[in-house]
Amino acid sequence: MRKSQRKIWLLSILFFSVGCEQTAPPAPTLATIDHPTAIMKAELQSAIVQLKGGAAPRLADDVFSTGSSLLIEQTSNLAGPLESPIYVTNKESVARFELQKRGDLCVLYFPKTQNYVPLEHVKCRPTYSAEK
Repeated sequence: MRKSQRKIWLLSILFFSVGCEQTAPPAPTLATIDHPTAIMKAELQSAIVQLKGGAAPRLADDVFSTGSSLLIEQTSNLAGPLESPIYVTNKESVARFELQKRGDLCVLYFPKTQNYVPLEHVKCRPTYSAEK
């Protein structure tokens, strides 16, 4: 191979290797919602069903307004000896979700499966406290 061909070959490899470099996606940050609405709440319920399955849980009207984590506990309602309800839970029946900001998107993240659902109607802001 001639010197000029070798230079062109080296320069083209250098050019293409720099051109193919990709930037990493922004790291997710924990987030909260300033003013939750009924539409946001419905979208969160739908995302929980997508991530975990089961029936849509009841959520508080101020969901994710004071913190970025949500714990949902599934209970079994058993009748006691006097027909009063007894609620039974175990550690495996608690599901934890996080509201995250990923770039411009708000997402609901399920750490157990490491999956997330982008939220179209939820407007959130990053929280930088040591909440986790």
